[in-house]
Parts: sequence; C-alpha cells; structure tokens
Amino acid sequence: MSMADFTPIYARIQTFIRDEIASGRLKEGARTPSEPELARLFGTTRATVARALQQLVFEGVVIRRSGSGTFVAPASLSAPIDLTRVRSFEEQVAAKGAEIAYETLHFLRRPVSAGESTTLHLAPDGHVYELDRLRLVNGKRMSIEHRVIPDELGRHITPAMLEAKSLHRILDEEFDLQVQRVEGRIRAGLARGQTADRLGVRRGSPVLIRDYVLFSADRRPLVGGESCYRDEFHIDYVVQQPRGASV
Repeated sequence: MSMADFTPIYARIQTFIRDEIASGRLKEGARTPSEPELARLFGTTRATVARALQQLVFEGVVIRRSGSGTFVAPASLSAPIDLTRVRSFEEQVAAKGAEIAYETLHFLRRPVSAGESTTLHLAPDGHVYELDRLRLVNGKRMSIEHRVIPDELGRHITPAMLEAKSLHRILDEEFDLQVQRVEGRIRAGLARGQTADRLGVRRGSPVLIRDYVLFSADRRPLVGGESCYRDEFHIDYVVQQPRGASV
C-alpha cells in the first residue's frame, strides 16, 4: 500500500490542484475542474470536494465565484512587519525577487493644509508638493502612493527621480536623509472612483491602506501620506512571547 492510500480524499484533491498550479497547467485566473469533475476523478462525493476547495479558498489558493465556478487566485504579495528595521515597500518586495516600476500620476506644488502643517511641522502659510504615483509589481498595478512632501524637499525632486526610485531612496541618495522612524496605522478600505480605476479593480473592492509619516534620526518629519494596495497584498507578522512570561 502507498502513502496515498492513507491520505484523506479531500487532502488528495487539494494536492492535485496545488500540483496543477505549480506545474503551470493551471495558470492565474484559470478555471479549475468543477466539483462534479473532481468527484468523478477521485471517486468521491461533491461534499468532500467542496470541503477540499473551501480550505483552498481559505488559504488564498483559489477563489469561488457564485454561478461561475472555482478559479486560480491571483498570486499574493506580502511584506513582513519588522519592528527592528525600517524598510520601504520596494525593498521588501524586491527581496522576494519582484520587479518594481513607477508611473507618476501627478506631482504638484500647493498650499499646505492645516492638518499637514501640524503633521509635518510646517508654517501654516507654507507649501507642499503632492505626489500621486502608481507602483507596479512585475508589471501589475499593485499600489497607489499619495505623498505630501515639504516644499524645501519637493522643489528638488525631478520626474526622473520619481520614475526610478522609492521615496526612501530619493531621501537617502539625493538629500542624505535616512528614514529612521515610521509612525502610522494599517486599515481596511474600499476602492472608490479614481482609486479603483487607477488600480484596475472594481469599485467597492477591498483595499489595504497604510497611513504613515517618515521621520529622520532627529525626529524631523520628512514625508507624510498613505499608500493604497490591492487585496492581493498582505502583511505577515509574528508575535512571540518571551519564555517564562505568563499568558
């Protein structure tokens, strides 16, 4: 008897679909075999097939569309939370072998708002540069960054810089300013209007939003704003309790 004889049928169905995806026979967005087809192939019931597929949905391997079937899910992109090191989104995804490209949507100078004046420690009658930029990962629209940059920095940033570098790299290489601290929050939202159109998703689709301010070593606010990500992007984290600590 082989090990397969001891493997539950639902697990064998899951392995079959994973293998089909890994081999390239089932590509991103492709329809998987239907529940009746899988039931016949494995000599089991549709209830067992449904159990197998539901776990794959939970794991993000496939997605189910009512009335249409089951499809291979888009490849996800993750960035870990590292509380000991400041890294840009670009550094994190590049470490996974992904290629990053940019498309500047607009970059303009305008008066600072009251909230921005407080956040960035600017004079109430000052100016900022507003940047909206699309970030593409392996050619796919993944994120829109909306940045607010103090006038003293923004006036020296060129279109060529924005086409080739992350804001972290621009601050470091062009101004000798290293980002040493990030303060922000992560929240869920819905893609509406222009945001949905720019990301290439349906209006009302879920998105992940990161609001933050970048600081220099002397706690000087350098850049504020937010980044909005398609739902394929997720954040990995690990929480470890010290040994001996009580729960």
